[in-house]
Amino acid sequence: MHNKGRKIFGGFLVLAVGYLALSGVSVHLNRGANLAERRENKAWVASSKHWLDRQLCRWVGLCGTTHLNSKGWTWDAVDDDEPRVHPDVSDYWTSGPEDPDSWSEEEKKRREVPQYVFDHAPYVHLFSGESFWPGDLADHLAHTASYLNYTEIDNLDGDVNLTTLHKLNDYKEGMHGRYVYLQSTDNLEEWPEWLLSAKNIPTAPEIHRDHDEIDQWPSEGTNDIEEDEEGVTEERLQTNLNLGNTYWGLPTLTASVNGRCGGSSGYTCKGSGFGQCCSIYGWCGRGDAHCGDACDPLRGICNDPFEIRPSPHRELRKRDARLRDTRHKPPPVGSSTAPATLVVVPKEDGIVDAFWFFFYSFNLGQTVFNIRFGNHLGDWEHTLIRFKDGKPIEVFLSEHNFGDAYAWHAMEKYVPDPEGEGTMIGTWSNETAGTIAKRPVVYSATGSHAMYATPGLHPYILPWGMLHDQTDRGPLWDPALNVKSFVYDPKNHTVRASTLNPKAPTSWFDYAGHWGDKYYQLSDPRQYRLAGQYHYVNGPSGPKFKNLARQHVCQSRGKCHIRDWASDTEGARRPPPEEDTEDGGLPGGNMTLGSMI
Repeated sequence: MHNKGRKIFGGFLVLAVGYLALSGVSVHLNRGANLAERRENKAWVASSKHWLDRQLCRWVGLCGTTHLNSKGWTWDAVDDDEPRVHPDVSDYWTSGPEDPDSWSEEEKKRREVPQYVFDHAPYVHLFSGESFWPGDLADHLAHTASYLNYTEIDNLDGDVNLTTLHKLNDYKEGMHGRYVYLQSTDNLEEWPEWLLSAKNIPTAPEIHRDHDEIDQWPSEGTNDIEEDEEGVTEERLQTNLNLGNTYWGLPTLTASVNGRCGGSSGYTCKGSGFGQCCSIYGWCGRGDAHCGDACDPLRGICNDPFEIRPSPHRELRKRDARLRDTRHKPPPVGSSTAPATLVVVPKEDGIVDAFWFFFYSFNLGQTVFNIRFGNHLGDWEHTLIRFKDGKPIEVFLSEHNFGDAYAWHAMEKYVPDPEGEGTMIGTWSNETAGTIAKRPVVYSATGSHAMYATPGLHPYILPWGMLHDQTDRGPLWDPALNVKSFVYDPKNHTVRASTLNPKAPTSWFDYAGHWGDKYYQLSDPRQYRLAGQYHYVNGPSGPKFKNLARQHVCQSRGKCHIRDWASDTEGARRPPPEEDTEDGGLPGGNMTLGSMI
Protein backbone atom coordinates (compact mmCIF):
# COMPACT_ATOMS: atom_id res chain seq x y z
CA MET A 1 0.00 0.00 0.00
CA HIS A 2 2.88 2.28 0.92
CA ASN A 3 4.60 1.58 -2.43
CA LYS A 4 1.36 2.25 -4.30
CA GLY A 5 1.13 5.67 -2.65
CA ARG A 6 4.67 6.44 -3.68
CA LYS A 7 3.92 5.52 -7.27
CA ILE A 8 0.86 7.75 -7.32
CA PHE A 9 2.85 10.61 -5.83
CA GLY A 10 5.68 10.02 -8.32
CA GLY A 11 3.23 10.05 -11.21
CA PHE A 12 1.76 13.30 -9.92
CA LEU A 13 5.25 14.85 -9.76
CA VAL A 14 6.01 13.80 -13.33
CA LEU A 15 2.75 15.32 -14.56
CA ALA A 16 3.39 18.49 -12.58
CA VAL A 17 6.91 18.87 -13.92
CA GLY A 18 5.67 18.23 -17.46
CA TYR A 19 2.94 20.83 -17.08
CA LEU A 20 5.40 23.38 -15.71
CA ALA A 21 7.81 22.64 -18.54
CA LEU A 22 5.06 23.19 -21.12
CA SER A 23 4.07 26.36 -19.33
CA GLY A 24 7.66 27.57 -19.45
CA VAL A 25 7.80 26.96 -23.18
CA SER A 26 4.54 28.86 -23.57
CA VAL A 27 5.84 31.83 -21.59
CA HIS A 28 9.04 31.85 -23.64
CA LEU A 29 7.19 31.73 -26.96
CA ASN A 30 4.54 34.28 -26.04
CA ARG A 31 6.72 36.76 -24.19
CA GLY A 32 6.59 39.17 -27.11
CA ALA A 33 2.83 39.07 -27.68
CA ASN A 34 1.58 42.49 -28.79
CA LEU A 35 -1.70 44.21 -28.02
CA ALA A 36 -3.42 42.81 -31.14
CA GLU A 37 -2.42 39.26 -30.21
CA ARG A 38 -3.68 39.69 -26.65
CA ARG A 39 -7.00 40.93 -28.01
CA GLU A 40 -7.21 37.96 -30.34
CA ASN A 41 -6.52 35.60 -27.45
CA LYS A 42 -9.28 37.22 -25.41
CA ALA A 43 -11.74 36.70 -28.26
CA TRP A 44 -10.54 33.12 -28.69
CA VAL A 45 -11.23 32.27 -25.05
CA ALA A 46 -14.63 33.99 -25.25
CA SER A 47 -15.61 31.75 -28.18
CA SER A 48 -16.12 28.79 -25.84
CA LYS A 49 -19.77 27.93 -25.24
CA HIS A 50 -19.18 26.90 -21.63
CA TRP A 51 -18.67 29.31 -18.73
CA LEU A 52 -16.55 26.88 -16.70
CA ASP A 53 -14.31 26.21 -19.68
CA ARG A 54 -13.74 29.94 -20.16
CA GLN A 55 -12.84 30.41 -16.50
CA LEU A 56 -10.45 27.46 -16.40
CA CYS A 57 -8.81 28.77 -19.53
CA ARG A 58 -8.39 32.32 -18.21
CA TRP A 59 -7.16 31.48 -14.73
CA VAL A 60 -5.48 28.07 -14.94
CA GLY A 61 -4.54 27.74 -18.61
CA LEU A 62 -6.68 24.61 -19.10
CA CYS A 63 -8.68 25.37 -22.24
CA GLY A 64 -11.08 22.92 -23.86
CA THR A 65 -10.52 20.10 -21.40
CA THR A 66 -13.88 18.62 -22.40
CA HIS A 67 -12.52 18.31 -25.94
CA LEU A 68 -9.82 15.77 -25.04
CA ASN A 69 -12.20 12.95 -25.93
CA SER A 70 -11.45 12.30 -29.61
CA LYS A 71 -14.90 10.78 -30.17
CA GLY A 72 -16.22 14.31 -30.55
CA TRP A 73 -13.76 15.26 -33.31
CA THR A 74 -15.60 13.57 -36.16
CA TRP A 75 -19.18 13.93 -37.31
CA ASP A 76 -21.42 13.03 -40.21
CA ALA A 77 -20.97 15.25 -43.24
CA VAL A 78 -23.78 17.80 -43.57
CA ASP A 79 -23.54 18.31 -47.33
CA ASP A 80 -23.50 14.76 -48.70
CA ASP A 81 -26.40 15.64 -50.98
CA GLU A 82 -24.36 18.43 -52.56
CA PRO A 83 -20.71 17.42 -52.35
CA ARG A 84 -18.17 20.06 -53.22
CA VAL A 85 -16.95 19.82 -56.82
CA HIS A 86 -13.17 19.83 -56.93
CA PRO A 87 -11.46 21.53 -59.87
CA ASP A 88 -9.39 19.69 -62.48
CA VAL A 89 -5.75 20.12 -61.44
CA SER A 90 -4.12 18.40 -64.42
CA ASP A 91 -2.81 21.66 -65.90
CA TYR A 92 -1.89 23.47 -62.67
CA TRP A 93 1.84 22.81 -63.09
CA THR A 94 1.89 23.92 -66.74
CA SER A 95 -0.24 27.04 -66.41
CA GLY A 96 2.58 29.58 -66.26
CA PRO A 97 2.40 32.62 -68.58
CA GLU A 98 6.00 32.41 -69.81
CA ASP A 99 6.87 31.94 -73.48
CA PRO A 100 10.23 30.12 -73.49
CA ASP A 101 10.62 30.69 -77.25
CA SER A 102 11.00 34.41 -76.54
CA TRP A 103 13.87 33.96 -74.08
CA SER A 104 17.26 35.28 -75.08
CA GLU A 105 20.37 33.17 -74.56
CA GLU A 106 21.21 35.31 -71.55
CA GLU A 107 17.76 34.72 -70.07
CA LYS A 108 18.06 30.97 -70.62
CA LYS A 109 21.40 31.01 -68.82
CA ARG A 110 19.79 32.73 -65.83
CA ARG A 111 17.26 29.91 -65.64
CA GLU A 112 19.64 26.96 -65.89
CA VAL A 113 20.05 24.59 -62.96
CA PRO A 114 23.68 23.42 -62.71
CA GLN A 115 24.13 19.69 -63.17
CA TYR A 116 26.09 19.47 -59.91
CA VAL A 117 22.89 20.36 -58.04
CA PHE A 118 21.28 17.12 -59.26
CA ASP A 119 24.51 15.15 -58.84
CA HIS A 120 24.33 15.97 -55.13
CA ALA A 121 20.55 15.87 -54.66
CA PRO A 122 19.44 14.35 -51.34
CA TYR A 123 17.78 11.01 -50.82
CA VAL A 124 14.99 11.09 -48.22
CA HIS A 125 14.04 8.18 -45.97
CA LEU A 126 10.38 8.59 -45.03
CA PHE A 127 9.34 6.98 -41.77
CA SER A 128 8.17 3.38 -42.02
CA GLY A 129 5.11 4.07 -39.85
CA GLU A 130 4.14 7.30 -41.60
CA SER A 131 0.50 8.17 -42.26
CA PHE A 132 0.83 11.50 -44.07
CA TRP A 133 2.94 11.18 -47.20
CA PRO A 134 4.40 13.76 -49.61
CA GLY A 135 1.70 15.96 -51.11
CA ASP A 136 1.09 17.84 -54.35
CA LEU A 137 0.38 21.57 -54.11
CA ALA A 138 -2.24 21.23 -56.85
CA ASP A 139 -4.22 18.60 -54.92
CA HIS A 140 -3.89 20.65 -51.75
CA LEU A 141 -5.39 23.75 -53.38
CA ALA A 142 -8.23 21.69 -54.84
CA HIS A 143 -9.32 20.62 -51.34
CA THR A 144 -9.00 23.93 -49.53
CA ALA A 145 -10.96 27.18 -49.48
CA SER A 146 -9.63 30.73 -48.99
CA TYR A 147 -10.34 32.42 -45.68
CA LEU A 148 -9.74 35.78 -43.99
CA ASN A 149 -9.20 34.56 -40.45
CA TYR A 150 -12.38 32.54 -39.80
CA THR A 151 -14.49 33.95 -42.67
CA GLU A 152 -14.53 32.36 -46.11
CA ILE A 153 -13.72 34.65 -49.04
CA ASP A 154 -16.74 34.21 -51.32
CA ASN A 155 -16.12 36.84 -54.01
CA LEU A 156 -13.26 35.10 -55.79
CA ASP A 157 -12.99 35.25 -59.55
CA GLY A 158 -12.72 31.54 -60.37
CA ASP A 159 -10.82 28.76 -58.60
CA VAL A 160 -7.65 29.48 -56.68
CA ASN A 161 -4.76 27.70 -58.41
CA LEU A 162 -0.99 27.99 -58.64
CA THR A 163 -1.31 30.87 -61.09
CA THR A 164 -3.88 32.93 -59.14
CA LEU A 165 -2.99 32.12 -55.53
CA HIS A 166 -0.92 35.29 -55.08
CA LYS A 167 -4.01 37.46 -55.69
CA LEU A 168 -5.16 36.59 -52.15
CA ASN A 169 -2.47 39.04 -50.96
CA ASP A 170 -4.55 41.90 -52.39
CA TYR A 171 -7.38 41.69 -49.86
CA LYS A 172 -7.00 44.77 -47.69
CA GLU A 173 -8.26 43.10 -44.52
CA GLY A 174 -5.72 40.33 -45.02
CA MET A 175 -2.74 42.63 -44.37
CA HIS A 176 -0.86 41.30 -47.45
CA GLY A 177 -1.57 37.69 -46.57
CA ARG A 178 -0.97 37.83 -42.82
CA TYR A 179 -4.59 36.94 -42.05
CA VAL A 180 -5.21 34.78 -45.13
CA TYR A 181 -5.55 31.03 -44.70
CA LEU A 182 -6.26 27.95 -46.81
CA GLN A 183 -8.87 26.02 -44.86
CA SER A 184 -9.66 22.38 -45.53
CA THR A 185 -13.05 21.66 -47.05
CA ASP A 186 -13.02 18.34 -45.17
CA ASN A 187 -12.80 17.52 -41.47
CA LEU A 188 -9.11 16.81 -40.94
CA GLU A 189 -9.85 14.36 -38.12
CA GLU A 190 -11.55 12.07 -40.63
CA TRP A 191 -8.25 11.73 -42.53
CA PRO A 192 -9.55 12.07 -46.10
CA GLU A 193 -7.52 10.37 -48.83
CA TRP A 194 -6.02 13.59 -50.21
CA LEU A 195 -4.70 14.42 -46.75
CA LEU A 196 -2.97 11.05 -46.39
CA SER A 197 -1.61 11.20 -49.96
CA ALA A 198 -0.93 7.45 -49.91
CA LYS A 199 -0.83 7.48 -53.71
CA ASN A 200 2.44 9.42 -53.43
CA ILE A 201 4.35 6.77 -51.48
CA PRO A 202 7.67 6.33 -53.33
CA THR A 203 7.91 3.32 -55.59
CA ALA A 204 9.57 0.20 -54.25
CA PRO A 205 11.99 -1.77 -56.46
CA GLU A 206 10.35 -4.36 -58.68
CA ILE A 207 11.09 -7.96 -57.79
CA HIS A 208 13.56 -9.69 -60.08
CA ARG A 209 14.04 -12.93 -58.22
CA ASP A 210 15.83 -15.88 -59.75
CA HIS A 211 13.62 -18.82 -58.81
CA ASP A 212 16.53 -21.20 -59.36
CA GLU A 213 18.51 -19.63 -56.52
CA ILE A 214 19.89 -22.09 -54.02
CA ASP A 215 20.43 -21.69 -50.33
CA GLN A 216 24.07 -20.49 -50.12
CA TRP A 217 24.29 -20.35 -46.32
CA PRO A 218 23.72 -21.32 -43.62
CA SER A 219 24.60 -24.91 -44.38
CA GLU A 220 21.91 -27.48 -45.04
CA GLY A 221 20.02 -28.54 -41.97
CA THR A 222 20.90 -25.43 -39.98
CA ASN A 223 18.05 -23.53 -38.39
CA ASP A 224 19.34 -20.23 -37.09
CA ILE A 225 16.08 -18.31 -36.78
CA GLU A 226 16.23 -15.85 -33.91
CA GLU A 227 13.44 -15.22 -31.49
CA ASP A 228 12.16 -11.68 -31.02
CA GLU A 229 13.99 -10.75 -27.84
CA GLU A 230 15.14 -7.16 -28.37
CA GLY A 231 11.92 -5.18 -28.11
CA VAL A 232 11.21 -4.78 -31.81
CA THR A 233 9.13 -2.31 -33.78
CA GLU A 234 7.07 -4.94 -35.64
CA GLU A 235 4.01 -4.46 -33.47
CA ARG A 236 4.34 -0.68 -33.55
CA LEU A 237 4.44 -0.63 -37.35
CA GLN A 238 1.23 -2.62 -37.51
CA THR A 239 -0.74 -0.95 -34.73
CA ASN A 240 0.58 2.54 -34.07
CA LEU A 241 -1.03 4.05 -37.12
CA ASN A 242 -3.09 1.06 -38.26
CA LEU A 243 -0.96 0.46 -41.32
CA GLY A 244 -0.02 -2.88 -42.82
CA ASN A 245 2.07 -3.96 -45.78
CA THR A 246 -0.91 -3.81 -48.13
CA TYR A 247 -1.14 -0.08 -47.46
CA TRP A 248 2.40 0.49 -48.72
CA GLY A 249 1.86 -1.09 -52.09
CA LEU A 250 4.80 -3.41 -51.35
CA PRO A 251 4.91 -6.76 -53.13
CA THR A 252 4.42 -9.96 -51.16
CA LEU A 253 7.74 -10.92 -49.59
CA THR A 254 9.05 -14.37 -48.75
CA ALA A 255 11.68 -15.44 -46.23
CA SER A 256 15.20 -15.09 -47.62
CA VAL A 257 16.87 -18.25 -48.92
CA ASN A 258 20.30 -16.77 -49.60
CA GLY A 259 20.82 -14.00 -47.05
CA ARG A 260 19.67 -11.21 -49.36
CA CYS A 261 16.72 -8.95 -48.57
CA GLY A 262 15.03 -5.74 -49.65
CA GLY A 263 15.44 -3.96 -52.95
CA SER A 264 14.21 -6.03 -55.88
CA SER A 265 15.09 -9.36 -54.23
CA GLY A 266 11.54 -10.01 -53.00
CA TYR A 267 12.94 -11.36 -49.74
CA THR A 268 12.35 -10.44 -46.12
CA CYS A 269 14.56 -11.53 -43.25
CA LYS A 270 11.60 -12.30 -41.06
CA GLY A 271 11.44 -16.08 -40.83
CA SER A 272 14.78 -16.62 -42.57
CA GLY A 273 17.72 -18.58 -41.23
CA PHE A 274 20.14 -15.66 -41.55
CA GLY A 275 18.83 -13.38 -38.82
CA GLN A 276 15.58 -11.48 -38.50
CA CYS A 277 16.98 -8.02 -39.38
CA CYS A 278 17.45 -6.64 -42.90
CA SER A 279 20.08 -3.95 -43.36
CA ILE A 280 19.36 -1.17 -45.83
CA TYR A 281 22.27 -2.55 -47.83
CA GLY A 282 20.33 -5.73 -48.62
CA TRP A 283 21.57 -8.35 -46.15
CA CYS A 284 19.95 -10.35 -43.38
CA GLY A 285 21.70 -10.64 -40.05
CA ARG A 286 21.65 -9.89 -36.36
CA GLY A 287 23.31 -7.39 -34.08
CA ASP A 288 23.56 -3.63 -34.36
CA ALA A 289 24.97 -3.70 -37.90
CA HIS A 290 21.69 -5.15 -39.15
CA CYS A 291 19.13 -4.36 -36.45
CA GLY A 292 20.29 -0.88 -35.48
CA ASP A 293 20.53 2.38 -37.42
CA ALA A 294 21.01 0.61 -40.76
CA CYS A 295 17.94 -1.59 -40.39
CA ASP A 296 15.19 -1.64 -43.04
CA PRO A 297 11.94 -1.80 -41.03
CA LEU A 298 9.84 -2.82 -44.03
CA ARG A 299 11.73 -6.01 -44.79
CA GLY A 300 12.70 -7.38 -41.43
CA ILE A 301 12.57 -6.76 -37.69
CA CYS A 302 14.44 -3.80 -36.18
CA ASN A 303 15.50 -2.86 -32.67
CA ASP A 304 13.04 -0.74 -30.80
CA PRO A 305 14.70 2.65 -30.16
CA PHE A 306 12.87 2.85 -26.88
CA GLU A 307 14.49 -0.09 -25.80
CA ILE A 308 27.93 -13.40 -36.53
CA ARG A 309 27.75 -11.76 -39.83
CA PRO A 310 27.49 -14.62 -42.42
CA SER A 311 30.29 -15.26 -44.90
CA PRO A 312 29.92 -13.47 -48.21
CA HIS A 313 28.85 -15.07 -51.44
CA ARG A 314 31.89 -15.15 -53.73
CA GLU A 315 30.14 -13.15 -56.47
CA LEU A 316 29.63 -10.25 -54.08
CA ARG A 317 33.36 -9.60 -53.99
CA LYS A 318 32.95 -7.97 -57.39
CA ARG A 319 30.80 -5.19 -55.91
CA ASP A 320 33.62 -2.71 -55.28
CA ALA A 321 34.88 -3.05 -58.85
CA ARG A 322 31.40 -2.37 -60.15
CA LEU A 323 31.03 0.59 -57.82
CA ARG A 324 33.96 2.20 -59.57
CA ASP A 325 32.58 1.41 -63.02
CA THR A 326 30.82 4.67 -63.97
CA ARG A 327 29.26 3.00 -67.03
CA HIS A 328 26.95 0.97 -64.83
CA LYS A 329 23.68 2.76 -64.05
CA PRO A 330 21.25 0.81 -61.86
CA PRO A 331 17.55 1.48 -62.46
CA PRO A 332 16.13 4.36 -60.38
CA VAL A 333 13.91 3.65 -57.38
CA GLY A 334 12.03 5.93 -55.02
CA SER A 335 9.95 7.93 -57.49
CA SER A 336 6.90 9.72 -56.06
CA THR A 337 3.98 11.24 -57.94
CA ALA A 338 4.26 14.22 -55.59
CA PRO A 339 6.78 16.70 -57.05
CA ALA A 340 9.48 18.17 -54.86
CA THR A 341 10.26 21.87 -55.26
CA LEU A 342 13.84 22.86 -56.04
CA VAL A 343 14.86 26.52 -55.66
CA VAL A 344 18.39 27.40 -56.77
CA VAL A 345 19.80 30.67 -55.40
CA PRO A 346 23.04 31.97 -56.98
CA LYS A 347 24.93 34.29 -54.63
CA GLU A 348 28.20 36.16 -54.55
CA ASP A 349 31.71 34.67 -54.27
CA GLY A 350 30.80 31.45 -56.10
CA ILE A 351 28.11 30.45 -53.59
CA VAL A 352 25.03 28.62 -54.90
CA ASP A 353 22.31 27.44 -52.52
CA ALA A 354 20.06 24.57 -53.61
CA PHE A 355 16.87 24.43 -51.54
CA TRP A 356 14.97 21.15 -51.78
CA PHE A 357 11.46 21.82 -50.45
CA PHE A 358 9.14 18.97 -49.48
CA PHE A 359 5.42 19.60 -49.07
CA TYR A 360 2.94 17.55 -47.06
CA SER A 361 -0.75 18.33 -46.72
CA PHE A 362 -0.78 17.59 -42.99
CA ASN A 363 1.54 17.82 -40.01
CA LEU A 364 0.67 15.41 -37.21
CA GLY A 365 1.82 17.00 -33.95
CA GLN A 366 3.72 15.34 -31.12
CA THR A 367 2.30 13.84 -27.94
CA VAL A 368 3.21 14.68 -24.35
CA PHE A 369 1.66 12.36 -21.74
CA ASN A 370 -0.42 10.91 -24.57
CA ILE A 371 -1.95 14.33 -25.40
CA ARG A 372 -1.26 15.58 -28.91
CA PHE A 373 -0.20 19.13 -29.68
CA GLY A 374 0.74 21.02 -32.84
CA ASN A 375 -1.42 19.57 -35.63
CA HIS A 376 -1.70 21.81 -38.66
CA LEU A 377 -2.81 21.70 -42.28
CA GLY A 378 0.02 22.18 -44.77
CA ASP A 379 3.66 21.42 -43.99
CA TRP A 380 6.81 22.75 -45.67
CA GLU A 381 10.19 21.18 -44.86
CA HIS A 382 13.49 21.70 -46.59
CA THR A 383 17.05 20.55 -47.05
CA LEU A 384 19.58 23.14 -48.22
CA ILE A 385 22.83 22.12 -49.88
CA ARG A 386 25.35 24.94 -50.22
CA PHE A 387 27.93 24.87 -53.02
CA LYS A 388 31.14 26.83 -53.36
CA ASP A 389 32.51 26.98 -56.91
CA GLY A 390 30.43 23.94 -57.82
CA LYS A 391 31.44 21.79 -54.85
CA PRO A 392 29.14 21.00 -51.89
CA ILE A 393 30.41 22.38 -48.60
CA GLU A 394 27.49 22.54 -46.13
CA VAL A 395 23.98 21.19 -45.51
CA PHE A 396 21.10 22.67 -43.53
CA LEU A 397 18.16 20.55 -42.35
CA SER A 398 14.82 21.88 -41.09
CA GLU A 399 14.95 19.99 -37.82
CA HIS A 400 12.74 21.03 -34.95
CA ASN A 401 14.11 23.73 -32.66
CA PHE A 402 15.41 26.01 -35.46
CA GLY A 403 17.14 23.41 -37.62
CA ASP A 404 20.74 22.23 -37.78
CA ALA A 405 23.71 22.67 -40.14
CA TYR A 406 26.39 20.13 -41.06
CA ALA A 407 29.67 20.12 -42.92
CA TRP A 408 29.38 18.19 -46.17
CA HIS A 409 31.74 15.43 -45.02
CA ALA A 410 29.55 14.86 -41.93
CA MET A 411 26.60 13.62 -43.98
CA GLU A 412 26.06 9.98 -44.87
CA LYS A 413 25.80 9.48 -48.63
CA TYR A 414 24.33 6.76 -50.80
CA VAL A 415 25.30 5.18 -54.07
CA PRO A 416 23.00 2.63 -55.79
CA ASP A 417 24.06 -1.00 -55.50
CA PRO A 418 25.91 -1.82 -58.75
CA GLU A 419 24.13 -5.18 -58.79
CA GLY A 420 21.03 -3.19 -59.76
CA GLU A 421 18.94 -4.74 -56.98
CA GLY A 422 17.35 -1.51 -55.75
CA THR A 423 19.38 -1.30 -52.54
CA MET A 424 21.84 1.42 -51.55
CA ILE A 425 25.39 1.36 -50.26
CA GLY A 426 26.21 4.01 -47.65
CA THR A 427 29.46 5.80 -46.98
CA TRP A 428 29.23 5.17 -43.23
CA SER A 429 29.44 1.46 -43.91
CA ASN A 430 31.64 1.15 -46.97
CA GLU A 431 34.77 3.22 -47.53
CA THR A 432 34.92 2.29 -51.20
CA ALA A 433 31.50 3.84 -51.68
CA GLY A 434 32.79 6.89 -49.82
CA THR A 435 35.07 7.76 -52.71
CA ILE A 436 32.26 7.97 -55.27
CA ALA A 437 28.94 8.52 -53.44
CA LYS A 438 27.73 12.08 -54.00
CA ARG A 439 24.17 12.20 -52.70
CA PRO A 440 23.46 12.83 -48.99
CA VAL A 441 20.85 10.88 -47.04
CA VAL A 442 18.31 12.71 -44.87
CA TYR A 443 15.48 11.41 -42.72
CA SER A 444 11.90 12.64 -42.44
CA ALA A 445 10.36 12.33 -38.97
CA THR A 446 7.06 10.59 -38.50
CA GLY A 447 4.09 12.96 -38.55
CA SER A 448 6.04 16.21 -38.27
CA HIS A 449 8.29 15.50 -41.30
CA ALA A 450 11.13 17.46 -39.69
CA MET A 451 14.44 16.66 -41.39
CA TYR A 452 17.35 14.94 -39.63
CA ALA A 453 20.77 13.60 -40.57
CA THR A 454 20.42 10.25 -38.77
CA PRO A 455 17.78 7.62 -37.99
CA GLY A 456 16.58 7.27 -34.40
CA LEU A 457 15.02 9.42 -31.67
CA HIS A 458 15.53 13.19 -31.66
CA PRO A 459 14.41 14.95 -28.44
CA TYR A 460 13.95 18.71 -28.39
CA ILE A 461 12.87 21.51 -26.03
CA LEU A 462 11.41 19.44 -23.16
CA PRO A 463 13.60 17.43 -20.74
CA TRP A 464 13.87 13.62 -20.58
CA GLY A 465 12.86 13.22 -24.22
CA MET A 466 9.20 13.93 -23.45
CA LEU A 467 9.00 15.73 -26.80
CA HIS A 468 10.82 13.98 -29.62
CA ASP A 469 10.83 13.16 -33.30
CA GLN A 470 11.50 9.67 -34.64
CA THR A 471 13.12 8.68 -37.93
CA ASP A 472 14.13 5.41 -39.54
CA ARG A 473 15.13 3.95 -42.91
CA GLY A 474 11.60 3.62 -44.22
CA PRO A 475 10.58 4.08 -47.88
CA LEU A 476 13.36 5.77 -49.83
CA TRP A 477 12.29 8.88 -51.75
CA ASP A 478 14.40 10.25 -54.58
CA PRO A 479 13.04 13.80 -55.09
CA ALA A 480 15.24 14.34 -58.16
CA LEU A 481 13.04 11.93 -60.14
CA ASN A 482 10.03 14.27 -59.96
CA VAL A 483 10.89 17.89 -59.26
CA LYS A 484 9.73 21.37 -60.23
CA SER A 485 12.79 23.58 -60.38
CA PHE A 486 13.12 27.35 -60.10
CA VAL A 487 15.82 30.01 -59.85
CA TYR A 488 15.57 32.77 -57.25
CA ASP A 489 17.24 36.18 -57.54
CA PRO A 490 18.03 37.31 -53.96
CA LYS A 491 18.66 40.91 -55.03
CA ASN A 492 15.23 41.68 -56.51
CA HIS A 493 13.36 38.76 -54.87
CA THR A 494 12.04 37.31 -58.12
CA VAL A 495 11.45 33.66 -58.99
CA ARG A 496 11.97 32.23 -62.48
CA ALA A 497 10.90 28.84 -63.78
CA SER A 498 13.96 26.88 -64.83
CA THR A 499 14.61 25.69 -68.37
CA LEU A 500 13.65 22.19 -67.20
CA ASN A 501 10.00 23.21 -66.65
CA PRO A 502 9.57 26.55 -68.46
CA LYS A 503 5.77 26.56 -68.22
CA ALA A 504 5.66 26.00 -64.46
CA PRO A 505 3.86 28.90 -62.72
CA THR A 506 5.88 31.02 -60.30
CA SER A 507 3.39 33.53 -58.91
CA TRP A 508 2.35 31.09 -56.15
CA PHE A 509 5.70 31.79 -54.50
CA ASP A 510 4.48 35.34 -53.80
CA TYR A 511 1.48 34.12 -51.80
CA ALA A 512 2.18 35.55 -48.34
CA GLY A 513 -0.62 33.77 -46.49
CA HIS A 514 -0.79 30.45 -44.71
CA TRP A 515 -0.87 27.05 -46.41
CA GLY A 516 -3.34 25.75 -43.84
CA ASP A 517 -6.15 26.60 -41.44
CA LYS A 518 -6.10 29.29 -38.80
CA TYR A 519 -5.88 27.65 -35.39
CA TYR A 520 -9.37 26.48 -34.50
CA GLN A 521 -11.61 28.45 -32.18
CA LEU A 522 -12.04 27.20 -28.62
CA SER A 523 -15.66 26.52 -29.51
CA ASP A 524 -14.49 23.87 -32.01
CA PRO A 525 -14.64 20.39 -30.40
CA ARG A 526 -11.29 19.51 -32.04
CA GLN A 527 -9.44 22.32 -30.27
CA TYR A 528 -7.86 22.56 -26.83
CA ARG A 529 -4.97 24.45 -25.26
CA LEU A 530 -3.01 23.23 -22.26
CA ALA A 531 -0.16 25.25 -20.78
CA GLY A 532 -0.25 27.48 -23.84
CA GLN A 533 0.10 24.63 -26.34
CA TYR A 534 -2.67 24.14 -28.93
CA HIS A 535 -4.01 20.94 -30.42
CA TYR A 536 -4.36 22.72 -33.79
CA VAL A 537 -2.08 25.60 -34.76
CA ASN A 538 -1.80 27.88 -37.80
CA GLY A 539 -0.67 26.55 -41.15
CA PRO A 540 2.86 27.57 -42.30
CA SER A 541 4.12 30.13 -44.78
CA GLY A 542 5.62 29.10 -48.12
CA PRO A 543 9.18 28.64 -49.47
CA LYS A 544 9.82 32.28 -50.35
CA PHE A 545 9.60 33.17 -46.68
CA LYS A 546 12.26 30.72 -45.48
CA ASN A 547 15.10 33.26 -45.74
CA LEU A 548 16.26 32.18 -49.21
CA ALA A 549 18.76 35.05 -49.31
CA ARG A 550 20.42 33.93 -46.06
CA GLN A 551 24.09 34.76 -45.68
CA HIS A 552 24.96 31.71 -43.62
CA VAL A 553 23.62 28.25 -44.35
CA CYS A 554 21.45 28.36 -41.19
CA GLN A 555 17.91 29.70 -41.52
CA SER A 556 18.02 31.90 -38.43
CA ARG A 557 19.97 35.14 -38.50
CA GLY A 558 21.94 34.45 -35.33
CA LYS A 559 25.17 32.52 -34.91
CA CYS A 560 25.42 29.54 -37.26
CA HIS A 561 27.13 26.45 -35.84
CA ILE A 562 28.28 23.89 -38.41
CA ARG A 563 28.46 20.35 -37.07
CA ASP A 564 31.40 18.20 -38.13
CA TRP A 565 29.75 14.90 -37.17
CA ALA A 566 26.17 13.80 -37.69
CA SER A 567 26.50 10.58 -35.67
CA ASP A 568 28.78 8.96 -33.12
CA THR A 569 28.93 5.68 -35.06
CA GLU A 570 32.34 4.50 -36.19
CA GLY A 571 31.56 4.95 -39.88
CA ALA A 572 30.20 8.46 -39.38
CA ARG A 573 33.34 9.62 -37.57
CA ARG A 574 35.68 8.18 -40.19
CA PRO A 575 37.71 10.87 -42.00
CA PRO A 576 36.14 11.97 -45.29
CA PRO A 577 37.19 9.88 -48.32
CA GLU A 578 39.35 12.69 -49.69
CA GLU A 579 41.59 12.15 -46.66
CA ASP A 580 41.34 8.38 -46.26
CA THR A 581 40.45 6.15 -49.21
CA GLU A 582 41.41 2.74 -47.84
CA ASP A 583 38.78 0.11 -48.58
CA GLY A 584 36.78 -1.22 -45.67
CA GLY A 585 33.99 -3.55 -44.67
CA LEU A 586 30.27 -3.17 -45.10
CA PRO A 587 28.46 -3.69 -41.79
CA GLY A 588 25.13 -5.19 -42.59
CA GLY A 589 26.43 -6.45 -45.92
CA ASN A 590 29.44 -7.96 -47.66
CA MET A 591 33.14 -7.48 -46.97
CA THR A 592 35.05 -5.66 -49.67
CA LEU A 593 37.81 -7.47 -51.50
CA GLY A 594 40.49 -5.22 -50.02
CA SER A 595 39.52 -6.12 -46.48
CA MET A 596 39.71 -9.86 -47.12
CA ILE A 597 43.22 -10.09 -48.54
